[in-house]
Amino acid sequence: MASKPEKKSEALAQTTKSEGPRVVYLALDVAERGQSTAVAVLQDARIELRTAVDGTIDLAEKLAAGAVRFARKLVQKVDETTSDALKGTERALAETIESARETARAGRELAEKAVERVTGASAA
Repeated sequence: MASKPEKKSEALAQTTKSEGPRVVYLALDVAERGQSTAVAVLQDARIELRTAVDGTIDLAEKLAAGAVRFARKLVQKVDETTSDALKGTERALAETIESARETARAGRELAEKAVERVTGASAA
């Protein structure tokens, strides 16, 4: 009978020795899979974050380019309006000067007629 318990304990020791490494290997495999999964999730998060940041930078670049185009158009419109206003002012001043000249001629003619009537002779 003494041999049976010894055989059981030897069998148990043998089983523990062979199962012990299996459990360790299983634990190592689980840890490795967990690590791989965690790294993959972090890589995916990094890629998504990079995509979002790139999109934000592209948007900012497009907004800046749009603002520059708007500023150029605004400057062009203001310049055209100013040019038209200056041309109109020049025309108005030229017409005013011409009108003043005509008025001066008419005044001179009127003065000459008045002198002629008063003196009876034509002014030279």
